[in-house]
Amino acid sequence: MSYPRVERAPRSYPVNREHVRGRLLVALLAGGLLSSRVVRAEETSGFTLETGSPDALCPALEVTREAVTRRLGSLVVDGRKGWRARYTIGHAPFGNPRDFVRLELFSPEGRVELVRDLPMEGESCRTMAEVIALVLDRYFRGLVADDQRPDEPAPSTPPEPAPQPSRPPAARPIAAADRTVWGSRLALEYAVSHPAALPWLGVRGSTAVGSRLELALGLRLALTPLQERARGGASVEARAAAARALVAWRLPLPLGLAHLGPVASVVMEQATTQGLATSNDRARALWSAGFESGYVAPVSRSLFVQTTISAEFLAGSGRLFIQNQEVLAPHWLTVSWSLGLGYY
Repeated sequence: MSYPRVERAPRSYPVNREHVRGRLLVALLAGGLLSSRVVRAEETSGFTLETGSPDALCPALEVTREAVTRRLGSLVVDGRKGWRARYTIGHAPFGNPRDFVRLELFSPEGRVELVRDLPMEGESCRTMAEVIALVLDRYFRGLVADDQRPDEPAPSTPPEPAPQPSRPPAARPIAAADRTVWGSRLALEYAVSHPAALPWLGVRGSTAVGSRLELALGLRLALTPLQERARGGASVEARAAAARALVAWRLPLPLGLAHLGPVASVVMEQATTQGLATSNDRARALWSAGFESGYVAPVSRSLFVQTTISAEFLAGSGRLFIQNQEVLAPHWLTVSWSLGLGYY
């Protein structure tokens, strides 16, 4: 016996349309509030910081941004937004400092408003980030001070002083004057000594010994011989060569390098007699010591000119005689001046 199949209709629940509308309204309000906050954040963002050395982690970009944000916050200068700063790690093969951070600041129009080379000698990465923030803060404070009207009242409470790094570096670009701390130099020089009025041509090499001393060695060859006549028509002629050594204290100046220190030299003379029945050759050495001062100035990236003046006192020498008469007697004081062109 079979019964007829009865199909049930699906159960329908009443739809609460007001509840659905409420949820949609809340979602729309939340989305609108979030988008307005994003737009507001973009509108109030007046400054960005970037790095030209993304692989260099000292100072790290995030650490530097945090330090700059603590000082500048939301920056709007003269109603203009879009200021941009960039720092790049640099290394110099010569000069002082050898490692530095170049900081550049660009206006909203794209003009370069500030360039600073910040030395990194002995500074920690976090300290360098604070220095970058300090330089930017001082620059923008200077803009505000320049644009402030005379009749505008000053703020009632002064701003808190910015914490200074342990050793604030000098924020200045590397110039040619910084290369006065050369490690080594080589020069060709022309010199004249008095009272003999003897011209010399020589070569001179110098190298730094520490930060304040330098050692110099030089060789000179006399361009003309020394001559003297004796009784009976005899004469003597001597050609000379000299070796010099200098240990000097060096002083870097804005446009060059000065030095001052003791100098010692030995002059070798080869004398030949003429007008005698028997001519013979004799050699002698003249030892002297004194002081030398000089100045070196760069003329290009690798060339320099130098000038020196020295006073040397005779310490010992051999003697030359013709028929029991001394000839070419050495002078107890010799003053010399030189001018050289060199490479460093």
